[in-house]
Amino acid sequence: MMNKLEQPLYPKLSSIYNKILQLVSAILLIVMLLVFLVDNTEKNNQVVEQHFEQVADKLLEQAIAGISVILMDNTSSISKKERNAQLQAYLNNLADADYIKHVHLYDTTGLLMLKSESSGEISSTIKYLYGIDEVMPSLDKSKQYVPVIKEIRSTNIKGYLRLTIEKYYLTSALIRNNYESHTSFRLLLLAAGVIGFLLTRGLNRFSRQGYRAPKSY
Repeated sequence: MMNKLEQPLYPKLSSIYNKILQLVSAILLIVMLLVFLVDNTEKNNQVVEQHFEQVADKLLEQAIAGISVILMDNTSSISKKERNAQLQAYLNNLADADYIKHVHLYDTTGLLMLKSESSGEISSTIKYLYGIDEVMPSLDKSKQYVPVIKEIRSTNIKGYLRLTIEKYYLTSALIRNNYESHTSFRLLLLAAGVIGFLLTRGLNRFSRQGYRAPKSY
């Protein structure tokens, strides 16, 4: 008599264990997916930063190459004033690009020689960009307008060039692509959750229909 009473309890306990196991598995899977998403986001951010650094460095090298030609041109007997006019025109031409905010040219001691002429805009000093200028207080803009500096050198140092680059113009395509990828991943994750839920309900229904309690005589 006792066996007949105990037999129906087994499938009930088994069903509870299965549901607990399914819940734990789902939680572990969600945690793993979240870890993957965070790790993937961090890697994408690193790729964006590396891309910006590479492009900015290439732009700086090209700009320095042009300035070096003007500084080292000893074939023509031009005055210092005329050479500075050539340099000024070159700096202004560099600053015409949408992604370059300002251009600064320094001598070998680090003193400012020339800077690009901006229409109605305050030239961005390093202190101004980082929001530590006491004369012109401002917010920290260094993440939006990134200063990159490199020496101008042939056999010896001729000076330094600083480009202030608007970062968004060089990274917007990658950022947009990462956003679209993350959106697609979230949609796939949602779809996988819905499919898993439907499959779980279907299997549970199938298992309940397949079990028949033994008849008591």
